[in-house]
Amino acid sequence: MSKAEQLYRLQLLDTDLDRARKQLREIESALASNPAVTHAQAELATAQKTRMGAANDVKSLESEARSQEEKLKADEDRLYTGKIKAPKEMIDLQREVEVLKKHRAEMDETLFAAMLVLEEAVAAEKNCRDALDQATRHWQEDSVSLRQTRDQLKDRITADEEKREAICVSIPRGDLEIYTALRTKRASGVAVALVKGGACSQCGESPSSVLLQHARTGSSLALCSGCGRIMFVG
Repeated sequence: MSKAEQLYRLQLLDTDLDRARKQLREIESALASNPAVTHAQAELATAQKTRMGAANDVKSLESEARSQEEKLKADEDRLYTGKIKAPKEMIDLQREVEVLKKHRAEMDETLFAAMLVLEEAVAAEKNCRDALDQATRHWQEDSVSLRQTRDQLKDRITADEEKREAICVSIPRGDLEIYTALRTKRASGVAVALVKGGACSQCGESPSSVLLQHARTGSSLALCSGCGRIMFVG
């Protein structure tokens, strides 16, 4: 087995580990929080705030209506009990009673409209709560499958890491350092390029026959003149 072949086997294993670790991170993130649940929670919070505001409006209007009703009742009692003798005071009180009755009618309409708004807000809050319950239920159902996949990935990663340690033992330290440095520099994490059809599979460069021969049988690693990766001729 050539030096490059050992590193190519390590590359295949590392690529598989990279994918598995990325998938594991995504699953852990999905288990930690769910966008649908988060959105439903935000919608419910907004609906609750709206309902509380509508309820406070109704409460305030009801209090104001009671005050007006008490004032109207008190004025009517004074008006119809014969306690007032002065004509001018009687006229002024009658006018005040008429104004209070008009205000009460307007208040009844305003209060009725506010109660309709509250009714709609309560219904909207219920719909948001139902949506949150549904989103949470779906998340919990999905979580069962995600946890199973997570556990399988953890077992697979552990097994691959053990394989990796066994492979690394048989690779010279200097070659392993070159491999590690190349993996770190490359965004793709690919340090070993397979030569297919006389060309580098990563950059497409066609190495010379001398370089190809060196890659096959040389005592040291052969690097691609195009991308600098370790070449492996399969």
